[in-house]
Amino acid sequence: MSPLFQKIKNSIYNNIFSLFLFVFILNIFYTLLVSSLVPAHASFVSATCQWDCFWYKEIVSYNYSAVPRLYDTNRLAQADWSFFPLYPWVTQILTHFFHLSFESSGLIINLFLWPSVITLSYKDISKRIKSTNPILFSLFFLIYPFNIWYHSQYTESIYGFFLILLTIGSYNNNLLLSSLSSFFLSLSRPTGFITSCIIATLKAIQNIKKGLLSKSEILSDKNILCPLIIVTAGAGLALFILYLYHLTGDGLAFLHAERAWGKTGITSSFNVNYYRLHKGKIIFLIYFLMSLILLWKMRATKWRLNMLVTAGTLFLVCCSGLTSVERYIFSNPLVIEFLAFYAVQLGGKKRLFLFTLCAVLNMLAMGLWLHHSHILI
Repeated sequence: MSPLFQKIKNSIYNNIFSLFLFVFILNIFYTLLVSSLVPAHASFVSATCQWDCFWYKEIVSYNYSAVPRLYDTNRLAQADWSFFPLYPWVTQILTHFFHLSFESSGLIINLFLWPSVITLSYKDISKRIKSTNPILFSLFFLIYPFNIWYHSQYTESIYGFFLILLTIGSYNNNLLLSSLSSFFLSLSRPTGFITSCIIATLKAIQNIKKGLLSKSEILSDKNILCPLIIVTAGAGLALFILYLYHLTGDGLAFLHAERAWGKTGITSSFNVNYYRLHKGKIIFLIYFLMSLILLWKMRATKWRLNMLVTAGTLFLVCCSGLTSVERYIFSNPLVIEFLAFYAVQLGGKKRLFLFTLCAVLNMLAMGLWLHHSHILI
């Protein structure tokens, strides 16, 4: 290896900013590569805008609506209240200042945050679990088959960014970082508040086991951190609730709106036979079973935070139907970092085979997504 490449390698291994630049550049090349899969009649920006993207586009363009859609034959009685505001608000700011389309602004945000999520995940793993090869770890994220949501106008990047920041902040007992992360996490997605509570509760249990609840320690940063995370996460959720109450008169409209999608609770939404007997739905049952296996693999004590956050998310997914299980579980950065960590630990031939398989499946998934074929999701 030449001295220049050795110097670059050492910099990536020892400097977190160098790792971010490395991942950012790799992601640019990856984006250029997958853009070649776009149909001839479309652009990468337009091809990635599907499903929820159109809801976010309307929020950015017209803000939230005060009433459900009463004359829309395709989305009758549906409303945009289920889509939390952080991503559309940030996109709206970028769109306004740089005079870009929503599709371009939303994609730029995610293409910048995705390398940040990867870099922060490596930092989280290195501090909380064990150091590993940063180049291979990052490469796994980039070729991971379920990362299509990070290259579309979706909330995965902004949610994952604040989730990993909250994990790092709570581990390091950083009050400011943890409180800001939990606040924005709750504003980014409905699961954000529950996830923040799980992380705070786990931190409190760890403090109790370490005997940090003595009179001399009761007001320490480690103990104040836990209720602070829950309070700030609740503040983020309350902000959206107050906004919806002012707009519609129903502060919980984001829950009620989901009835139009048939999401009415765990007893009616989690019907195994429905997913087993329908040809187009059985894939979600397979993803659900894969999620259970994943949770079992995460049972080791050192992965408890990843497991509990994943389990809590899976429960919430089951409460609203399994159609989002692939996105909410397998696109979660805490799940990807678990898989990436063990992928890097494999022997040479096994690792090469796994990375090759992931790259092929990733190209397949991105190709299907860009051609608006949803047989895998």
